[in-house]
Amino acid sequence: MTESKSGRMETPVQHSLYLMMSNAKAIDELLSLFNAWQKDPSAKFAHGLGKFKTAFQQLTVIRRWGPEDRIRETGLRKQWQETLDLVGQSVSTVMVEVELWYRSDARRRVTAQTHVEQVIVDSGGRVLDRSQIGDISYHALLAELPRQQVHSLLAYGVESIRLLTTDEVMFVNPFTPMSVAPPTMEPTFEVNLARGGCTTSGLPSSGLPRVALLDGLPFPNHDALVGRVVVDDPDGLSENYPLASRHHGTAMASLIIHGDLSADGEPLNRPLYVRPIMRPHEFAAGHEQILPDRLLTDLLHCAVKRIIEGEAGRDPVAPSVRVINLSIGAQARALVRRMSPVGRLLDWLAYSYNLLFIVSAGNHFGPITIPIDAASDPESARSAVIRSVYDAALLRGILPPGDALNALTIGATHSDGLGDIDVPDTVWDVTHPNGPAHYGATGPGVDRSVKPDLYHIGGRALYTRPVAPSCGQGSVTVELANTTKTGPGLQVAAPGQAGATDSTVFTVGTSNATALVTREASRLFDVLEAGSDNPEDAPLPDPQYHPLLVRALLAHASSWDEWDAQLRHELDLTNQQARRRLTALLGYGRLNTDRLGAAATNRAVLVSGGLIARNQRHTYELPLPPSLRARAEWHRFTITLAYMAPTVGQLNRYRGVKVYFVTPDNQFAGGERINAEYNSARRGSLQHEIVQGTRAMVFGDDDMFPIHVECMDDAQRLGAGKSVRYALVVSIETAEQTSTTIHDEVRARLRQQVRDRERGRVQS
Repeated sequence: MTESKSGRMETPVQHSLYLMMSNAKAIDELLSLFNAWQKDPSAKFAHGLGKFKTAFQQLTVIRRWGPEDRIRETGLRKQWQETLDLVGQSVSTVMVEVELWYRSDARRRVTAQTHVEQVIVDSGGRVLDRSQIGDISYHALLAELPRQQVHSLLAYGVESIRLLTTDEVMFVNPFTPMSVAPPTMEPTFEVNLARGGCTTSGLPSSGLPRVALLDGLPFPNHDALVGRVVVDDPDGLSENYPLASRHHGTAMASLIIHGDLSADGEPLNRPLYVRPIMRPHEFAAGHEQILPDRLLTDLLHCAVKRIIEGEAGRDPVAPSVRVINLSIGAQARALVRRMSPVGRLLDWLAYSYNLLFIVSAGNHFGPITIPIDAASDPESARSAVIRSVYDAALLRGILPPGDALNALTIGATHSDGLGDIDVPDTVWDVTHPNGPAHYGATGPGVDRSVKPDLYHIGGRALYTRPVAPSCGQGSVTVELANTTKTGPGLQVAAPGQAGATDSTVFTVGTSNATALVTREASRLFDVLEAGSDNPEDAPLPDPQYHPLLVRALLAHASSWDEWDAQLRHELDLTNQQARRRLTALLGYGRLNTDRLGAAATNRAVLVSGGLIARNQRHTYELPLPPSLRARAEWHRFTITLAYMAPTVGQLNRYRGVKVYFVTPDNQFAGGERINAEYNSARRGSLQHEIVQGTRAMVFGDDDMFPIHVECMDDAQRLGAGKSVRYALVVSIETAEQTSTTIHDEVRARLRQQVRDRERGRVQS
């Protein structure tokens, strides 16, 4: 590391570089050179090899890929130790996902898989599932290993397990299918809803499904869901899925269709497609878990292909689906530097099928530790909790598939529709109103990209008031309080006792926020498909751009607002470091649904979509409203770009192509960039920037604000004739007291452009 004042720092950087070398002799020579340099840094190298010394000076070690690399970032050792500490000798087997190096030759894949399977069987284990997905270079086995393997690793190290020394193996990941506990086994709160698939306006729920929910099996006869869901159960899970266990799928379907039941929203007018990918837990009553004998990556791959493409020669079951909700996660695996297999899958599916995946960031519901001296009152506890969560950010990372680049990843805010409630003195509300919920996973994403992308309502969570010891030293923990029966939280449909069809409970989580964003996405599709009813307006972009436009519009309506100043103060962040660190925590901010799908008299919103090839530039010109000319008043430009990034199944570089926008110097816009850090916003496939200020803008009658969209190679070369699909959303606004004509001014100039183009075509 180097700094401008002190120069080179001696502090080592803990980072690894992976080299893929196909020449065995070259590998031997490189290792020999490094060993010789370590023994004598002044040793003379052969002609042409001297520059290797400069590289060696930056490195701690060079070595072949080995057993330690196969588990170093997967958390296997840590999870096995925790398993042993928790259940001791009662554990008989452990589950692992074994990722093999993907070989392009099918015969070599068969040979490699056969060898690894034999290694697993010889160790006393067995193979439960297998998967090969060539499009994402994924080759994996789901295996069950005996307890002795755990003891051997912890006692004697990685070299003691043959599976970890097998050359065909790339990574060995702990496998723990996500398990969801029921909010309560006794939901009692009742709600009155119209049955028979009718909306509150009396219109039936009709048409083809636009949204798919991959989750637990819902209770389709609940008053909130009857006539509104289409359940597709090819695995026959419903045969052994008791009503008392159908909590998560019922709750998510309820939120997508109705929103928070406390808020009394209008239900969606299309049926919801539901594919169950969970089942009742074998031992824990009422709990649900993702199918424990299937690789999650393969399970999702088959489910989505069945929806869009069909399987086994049969027609697709729901080809009208454009949005897929995934309120699930791989809870045993927090984000690491490389993209998870299930994240790679979602990126490829989104790109190949032109789908919008809306995914939860994940939850960390464990206790939060704070100093004893901060536990004297709620205010001091609130500051201490914020600091504790921030300091533990590395342990509270995004859960796959929330790391996916082409998906919209959702965090949760501490808000719901229940209104004011009486909080007993046994619990504390230690989260800022409408602030980021402490239970939500935080970023950044892979390669320091922005994750979560945005935040939405997840439900208010209360915490039990800690009992501080009299000594006044050390720390205490605050834990989530159970508010499922009385609230706060989001009110959702729940399976009732004795088959009751009107029961509800209150829940919190990023899953809730994800379902609510999915609901808003469906409503945005309605707006885009309706189009403009005025022939003078240019038509809205073609439906092929709608999934990306919806993704861009959701981010476009998001910002940090008061979070910025609030967290800078709470976390004592300096201006130099604040934006980068807050971007990892806040993403693009909180979604404001009032700004979705509509403009205002003081705000003009423009949308576009296009296809761009490598080294191309598309320039868009935003008409500047005359009412802003030479006025030193508050104004804001917001620009959002979403694109479908092709990806590469490599360890280091992942994004195949980068598409981004550039704008004029901020002096022209009369403001400064705010919210998300500039470099982070360019690292994913969703770039969202806000330029805000009060300086006067000086421009002529015909001047435009240019926005350049550019495409460049990243991890690979985009071939000739290939292009990348993108969507662009731009808005300009000011305060109502400054101008209430911006929308009409921009619209008039755009209509004139349309007329001029039509006139030009006629003349030619």
